[in-house]
Amino acid sequence: MKFNVGDTITFSWRPDRPVKVTEKMYLAVARLRSLGIIAARRRSTVTYGEAEAAIDRAYVAQGLGPALDLLSWDCYERGEMSLACLFVRKDSGEVGYGFVDADAAGAGREELYDYWAKAI
Repeated sequence: MKFNVGDTITFSWRPDRPVKVTEKMYLAVARLRSLGIIAARRRSTVTYGEAEAAIDRAYVAQGLGPALDLLSWDCYERGEMSLACLFVRKDSGEVGYGFVDADAAGAGREELYDYWAKAI
């Protein structure tokens, strides 16, 4: 991960909501990253409920925003596209209301699928 427990990360897309990285947040984002990579390689998505279960309910589905922001930041720091566009609502199959630039999420998924299909 490109962050450590104890760091406070401020996001350019949400500067008014910095995230303090706790051990719980660190572990949750590490799992979400793995889950996102698997989904990308399968050309699929992950519902917020599935994500909640994968992180042993460390955060509820409606409260995943900070963890997904941190996941995006980590991806950008690695020079990768954000995996956050793969995490979607069960009822619509689309990203939630808190997603920045939700209109671009579908196209972002296709690019992400292609990227991870070629990655080692």
